[in-house]
Amino acid sequence: MDIKQSLRSNDLNLKDHRQIGQEQDLFVTSELVGSGLPLFTPKGAILRLLIEEYIADLLTKAEYQQVWVPHIARKELYEVSGHLEKFGDDMFPVMKTKGREYVLKGMSCPHHIQIFARKPISYREMPQRYAQTTTVYRSEQSGELGGLTRVLSITQDDAHVFCMENQVEEEFKRALEINKQMLKDFKFKDYWIQLSKRDPKQKQKYLGDDRVWEQMENLMKDLLEKTKTPFKEAEGEAAFYGPKMDLMAVDSHGREWQLSTIQLDFNLPERFKIGFIGEDNEEHRPYMVHRATLGSVERFLGVYIEHTQGIFPTWLAPVQATIIPISDKNVDYGKEVLGQLKEAGIRAEIDDRSETMQSKIRDAAAQKIPYMLIVGGREEEQKQVAVRTRGGEDLGAMPLTQFLDKLKAEVESKA
Repeated sequence: MDIKQSLRSNDLNLKDHRQIGQEQDLFVTSELVGSGLPLFTPKGAILRLLIEEYIADLLTKAEYQQVWVPHIARKELYEVSGHLEKFGDDMFPVMKTKGREYVLKGMSCPHHIQIFARKPISYREMPQRYAQTTTVYRSEQSGELGGLTRVLSITQDDAHVFCMENQVEEEFKRALEINKQMLKDFKFKDYWIQLSKRDPKQKQKYLGDDRVWEQMENLMKDLLEKTKTPFKEAEGEAAFYGPKMDLMAVDSHGREWQLSTIQLDFNLPERFKIGFIGEDNEEHRPYMVHRATLGSVERFLGVYIEHTQGIFPTWLAPVQATIIPISDKNVDYGKEVLGQLKEAGIRAEIDDRSETMQSKIRDAAAQKIPYMLIVGGREEEQKQVAVRTRGGEDLGAMPLTQFLDKLKAEVESKA
């Protein structure tokens, strides 16, 4: 299932993420590049880079290891995985070059399986947790593409866990905790889980036998009940290789969006014949957990831009502070302040245009820049800055060091 959206009457007053993206100069589309292939501007690239760094840091703390895989693979990889058979219509056509056949990466799980299979792995080394933020490519109908929420190039915060049966419950709990932390940090109001099961009337769409599917679906349901996680069941929404838990987050406007996903898979390990050496010195098949916290960076950004209406918290704002000299006489001091801010790691700019101060303040507020630092003769003489917020609050004049302390505390707390 793609983004699920529950619209309310007052949503008519909300700006679309494409409009906000244009107003704040975050991303563009080009007919020459193609629909569904957004291009991120310097400000938009900062925003997505910060989000990608956030996810990498969150997963590192949860003991995931970063890996890297290329953007193409031999056709045989996806034949073994079953993707070409069950998912081929959503992938780009096979590329033939110099007598070889390659496929543009539609998903990373078969690649990560090859990393797991690179050497013998003992039960003492389980679980193996691999993470990577990487772009995959899906062939969508042109009429289905829109903004950042439906694209051809999908950057996933993709992670796969290879674990023993008695570790599955703990890995699901760990994945749920990561998702809950993300919701807290990005200020989503509420959530529930959609337990996506296979359609029993169309079993030909899925890999594996009835026993394995029943076992996996019951296991996931038990885990949700044990952790007292609110959920609803949905038949026919499973991945072709296993059931999944899709996190439905409620934004600041009361709308529901699909973000994170956690999927349980025993079929791909079986198809690739991967194993670990158990305590009995015999080879055993691992369980595989597919999981993503954001789901897709592009789609998450589209949702998040509308969730905040472009009013990003200071830690995420592409520009955290803009310096506004009252007159041309104060530009040199403004540049001195700019240098100190940048040296302190603050994303700042100076508006030294020949416009009125009030015009510059309006423009900065329209760009949703968290702080405006007004500098005039008095501020220059006293080595201070007069601070205003994007909401119009006047915090008065203060030493630059005091402002920096305030800003850094705000960034660290993700307020």
